[in-house]
Amino acid sequence: MNLAELFAGPHAAIRLTQRLKSSAGDGSKIFPPTFEGGVYCYETRRIGGAGVPCVLLDGVASSANRQEEALSDLIARGLIEVPHFRTDFSEFPEVGEVTTLNAPHRAFDAIFRDSELDGKAFPKHPLYAELSRANAQNATPLLAHAPTALLFGAWDSTGSAGGMGNKFARAIVTELIGVHVERGETRGGIRQDPLAISSHVEIEIDKNKDWKPKGLLDKAGKKDDRGKGTRPSEVNHGNILFKGEPDRGDPGHSLKGGITCDYALQQSVITLAGLRRLRFPVNGKRDPRVDDAARAVLAALGLVALTAARERGYALRSRCDLVADGIAPFEVLNQDGSSKEHEIDSRRAIGLYKEAVAEAKKAGLPWEPAPKLMKPQPKLAKLVSLSREAGVE
Repeated sequence: MNLAELFAGPHAAIRLTQRLKSSAGDGSKIFPPTFEGGVYCYETRRIGGAGVPCVLLDGVASSANRQEEALSDLIARGLIEVPHFRTDFSEFPEVGEVTTLNAPHRAFDAIFRDSELDGKAFPKHPLYAELSRANAQNATPLLAHAPTALLFGAWDSTGSAGGMGNKFARAIVTELIGVHVERGETRGGIRQDPLAISSHVEIEIDKNKDWKPKGLLDKAGKKDDRGKGTRPSEVNHGNILFKGEPDRGDPGHSLKGGITCDYALQQSVITLAGLRRLRFPVNGKRDPRVDDAARAVLAALGLVALTAARERGYALRSRCDLVADGIAPFEVLNQDGSSKEHEIDSRRAIGLYKEAVAEAKKAGLPWEPAPKLMKPQPKLAKLVSLSREAGVE
């Protein structure tokens, strides 16, 4: 497969339609993500010409994060090189480092804006100005220094232009759904305390959130009448009842009872039509063949992300662990809707990516594989430090 040639021909997209199943087997519960109010995202979708009850298992943004995590792992193992930034927060071990593959706004995140590169505040560094000027007509700086921003989408909302900053649409979109869904139930339960702490005991909790026993509840009093913060259960002692909650949209069903489904479906698209909107001039001059070489790098990187994420598995959350139900081929879609299948695993995808990068270099495109090593500006480090102090008060 020559990816650069796809952009010169009548090709619209690269698609992966991968069926998945629960690692625990048929009939086992799967737990979707919860949204505001603790509810799942149920909806009816048209599949095979019929309305089918479905539930969202992994949204577009979350799937992109998992693919970026897979790319980060390949970089750490030395299997691929991807230009990116890294800000070192080693003085805060719980943070470690933030890179353009895990920062919320990728190359345009406020973390990098408030970091230092080569001893300069990043907004005063020439690279910052170069990235700030990047747009669809000149995406070359992002390709050279942070190509994942072009692949997964980014918005320069933290720069000098604020909300008017340049936006780059996602070139890869992935979503996972459960198909033919049946809602599960949960009716709560009890945490059995091995110490048999009685609910008739009262405690006191001070302003430092430490506690001490107060005594026994007056036998004439009612347990429900006493003030908040006096029950042993407030500090996780005693038998604790976990209640099932009704779904507001359907009182007959519990709020977080999981689901069962016939199968899960991952639908992924790398848009070739979308990548064609990006231009990659070199030294102020544009060449369509150079544009195609740059687009091929991004398409290949998308294939690496999809195949690597598939091979890492789909441990989406607790009790939502999925595996591929066979390995689906990729399809190259033509503008007329026809398609051709290609068997691609991560090894093949990495090979395509390395070939595409080599061709892009030959075409004269800039490529900076060594990460840009940054450190937080003192004000950002202080902000993190104060936040830690606030969290332990």
